[in-house]
Amino acid sequence: MAKISITEIVNGLGGMENIVSATHCATRLRVTLKDKAKADQKALKAIDGVLGVVDGATQTQVVIGPEVTTVYREFIEYTGVSEEAAIDENLDGDKNLKDDLKNSKGTLLTKFFDTVAQIFNPIVPSLAGCGFLSAIIMVAMAFGASTSNPTFANFVTISMAVFTFLPFLLASSTAKVFKMNQYVALTICAAMMAPAWSDMINAGTMTSSILGIPFMVIDYGGSVLPIVFAIILASYVEKYSDKLVKGPLKIILVPAITILVSTVVTLWTIGPASYWVGEQLANAVNWLFTHGGPIAGFVYGGIYSAMVVLGIHHGMVPVLTQMISTQGFNYVSPTSGSANIGQAGAAFGIWFKSKDKKQKANAASACIAACTGITEPVLYGVNVPAGKPFFFGCIGGAIGGGVAGILGLKAYAMGGPSFLNFGMFMGGANAFMNMGLVMICFCVAFVVAAALTILFWKPNNN
Repeated sequence: MAKISITEIVNGLGGMENIVSATHCATRLRVTLKDKAKADQKALKAIDGVLGVVDGATQTQVVIGPEVTTVYREFIEYTGVSEEAAIDENLDGDKNLKDDLKNSKGTLLTKFFDTVAQIFNPIVPSLAGCGFLSAIIMVAMAFGASTSNPTFANFVTISMAVFTFLPFLLASSTAKVFKMNQYVALTICAAMMAPAWSDMINAGTMTSSILGIPFMVIDYGGSVLPIVFAIILASYVEKYSDKLVKGPLKIILVPAITILVSTVVTLWTIGPASYWVGEQLANAVNWLFTHGGPIAGFVYGGIYSAMVVLGIHHGMVPVLTQMISTQGFNYVSPTSGSANIGQAGAAFGIWFKSKDKKQKANAASACIAACTGITEPVLYGVNVPAGKPFFFGCIGGAIGGGVAGILGLKAYAMGGPSFLNFGMFMGGANAFMNMGLVMICFCVAFVVAAALTILFWKPNNN
């Protein structure tokens, strides 16, 4: 891959003076601009190595691919901005710039999914890493490995760490998004996960009370929604406590009030309610796939790529995380994986038929990335701009997902569903059969999408 010109990216973003801050995800350089209208999307897309541009609600996102971390480091060095640069309210004499940036246009739904992504994206590497370790362990157990072996048993413990202490990761991430003290947030999480609650449950005590008000005693280990809502509440308690408390006692009283009020209110109401909601969401998804089978798989496999393009696929992350951490499997990943591989198949079709050298190279690179679970390059940089191949990829995903739904296939670990991460599908009574059938579904999705693209897409229409 050719070295990407940082200078050209900066110029395409409207120049150095137009850049406020920058961060990145797995494939995209995400830049907050002073004036988004100054960004030249056509110029950005024309840069060698740039796969596409996404005009988000609050950020201009330059699709790079897996090399984004290298590009990001060079970008930071070149521009001098930081990942979390403070916004100067007096830039160009505009005292309201900070508020304008905070209140960038975007629908309520868009902002909701953006928030979900900001909370969960930072912990995805941990989930994927432990998920991959769990997958390896499942493979080893299929070949006769046993937890009676101390080494293997300890490996199992390590692989389950992220799910055992998931609320702590969520507390830290949520606190960062809602701009509260992360250590106070972690303390609230610790209070909710105190061993005393587990001891009460083990002793058969399911209720307790604070100030005479009863509440359900729940083991929040591995839970998702309760801690997220608890920290959101805590962020507001902290903010208003900070305004109310004056003087030198602020440093003691603000965290004390935040911890006490947030934890108690969560134990009384938010915790049990959100725990129930999380369980019902997981049960609803299970019901759809156990009773809807091929229809659920066909529909979800067909629309998942569109969900990724719109950014609403992040809304499923809490549900999948809840399902894996509580019941040990989900029905969704074989279907969403089929959608990803379907888009890879469409990119293969573009590579096969295209005569344009840059498009051909981008399609080949994006196809490989999608087969390993990274789909943004293939979507934003190849298939969506090409038009019909995107829809052919959706058709491939729908058929592969429908087959997965018919067979009731499952994933047993978190991670990006792909050919590379095949181990996440190993589990249950017939681990190798489940994994093998998922791979077949992926192949079906790939072949269908590739065949449709080769047969019905015309490169000169691109």
